[in-house]
Amino acid sequence: MNLKRLPFPILFFTLIFSSCAPRPTDCMRADVFCVGLVTASGSIDEGINQQAWLGLQDAKAEGLVDRIDYIETVDSRDREANIQVFINDGYDVIITIGSSIADETISAAQKNPKIKFIGVEQTQEKALPNLTGLVFHEERSGFLAGALAASITQTNHVTALCEAKFIDSMRRYCDGFKAGAQYINSNVNADVVYRTGSNQYLFNDRDWGSQAALKAVYDGADAVFAAGGNTADAALETAAGQGAYVIGSETDEYESLTDIRSKLVSSAVNDVRVGVRDLMRLAHTDSLPNGNYFGQIELASFHDLDGQIPPSVKDQLNQLTQGLANNPIMDNVPYQKP
Repeated sequence: MNLKRLPFPILFFTLIFSSCAPRPTDCMRADVFCVGLVTASGSIDEGINQQAWLGLQDAKAEGLVDRIDYIETVDSRDREANIQVFINDGYDVIITIGSSIADETISAAQKNPKIKFIGVEQTQEKALPNLTGLVFHEERSGFLAGALAASITQTNHVTALCEAKFIDSMRRYCDGFKAGAQYINSNVNADVVYRTGSNQYLFNDRDWGSQAALKAVYDGADAVFAAGGNTADAALETAAGQGAYVIGSETDEYESLTDIRSKLVSSAVNDVRVGVRDLMRLAHTDSLPNGNYFGQIELASFHDLDGQIPPSVKDQLNQLTQGLANNPIMDNVPYQKP
C-alpha cells in the first residue's frame, strides 16, 4: 500500500489504513507479522527505495511477512512522524532507507525497544539491541569500478565524482575507486572530486554533478564513475553526453538512466534487495542481528557494451571480486572503514 506523507494529521493515515484489508489493528496481534518502510526522500519506484521495497515483496512472497506497507517522505521534516505512523499501528519491523534518515531511526529505536528497526545504508557506530544497519563495503564497490575504469580508459585518465566527503559511504566509494584504478595501472591519472556546497542539496545537486562532469571530461577523463543519488545521475548523464564511458553506483543504472545506455559500462551495485530479503528471513525466526549487517556487492552486467569488454578484463574483474570477498586486496589500501 502506498502511504505518501502529506501535511495532514496522523489520523489521516489511520483512515487510509482502515480502507485496506486486513486492517492495521491486525498488526497488534502476535500472529500477524507486519513490516513498514519509510523513505528518507524520493519515490518508492527509484533507486535503493525501489530495491528495498522489492526485497520486502520477495519476503512476503516467501511467506516471511504477513503485511508490508510504505510511506514516501515528501518533506524531510516529516521523517519522524512517518516512522511514528508504523509505531502507533503496531508494526513489528520498521525499515528506513538512506543515511539522511539515520538520526530519526536511532531515536525511534531508542524510544521503542520492543520494535525492530533496520536502517538501509546506515552505519551503526554504537550498537542498539533492536537496530540493524544494512550496510555495504562501498570501498569494495568503488574498487571494482576503479579497476573497470582503468581497464577501459584510452586517455589513461579516469575520474570519480562523489557527494560530500563527510558522508562515510561516499568517501569509501571514492577511496576505493582510486585504489582500484591504481591497482590495475599504477600510472593511471585517477581523480577524485567531492561535492561542496549547501547540505540542502545533498544527493540532489544536479547542477554541481553536471558541471563537475563537464570539467572532468574537459580535463581528459574518458571514464567517469559517480556516486550520490541525483547528483551522480546528472554527472553520468552529462559525462556520457560528452562521449565518456560512465559507471554508476548503488543500483544498476541501466534500468533508470535509459538515455545513456550506449555509454553506461556497468554499475557498482549494493544489493539492497537481497539484503532486505535476507534480513526478513532472520527476522522471521526472531534472529535479526543488531549492529552492522553487510550486504553483497557486485558489478552489474555490461548490458549493451558486453561485446566491447575483452574477456581478459572480465576474467580479471571476476578474480578481483573473489579477492575482495576474502579482503586481502584491500589490506594495504587506505579507505574509510565502516
